[in-house]
Amino acid sequence: MADFHSPRDAIRLTTRAYALSPKRSLVSRIVLTALVVALGAGAGAAAITLWHAHRGSVPVQCAAFPVDEDSQRSELSRTRLVLAQEAAARAAVQKTADKASAEAARLRSEL
Repeated sequence: MADFHSPRDAIRLTTRAYALSPKRSLVSRIVLTALVVALGAGAGAAAITLWHAHRGSVPVQCAAFPVDEDSQRSELSRTRLVLAQEAAARAAVQKTADKASAEAARLRSEL
């Protein structure tokens, strides 16, 4: 059967302030937090040490590959051609936009 409380008990139960109580003592929580921080710092130090060891063992490869003059010139001319085509395309778009703007202004003035 249902356990019915009186209205006075219900009000007392619903207006009471409840707070969570910790299950572990303060000392155990502090020790656990310090342990987690120490383990994290140790893992970070180990990772940095390994990274430095790996970085030191990898030879630095700064030598550039030789490039012949003909291929460099052909690449430069190809790049200039692409830039010229892009400039022409932008000019065509701008010209079309100017024409459309003039047409819109003309139509507005007719209204």
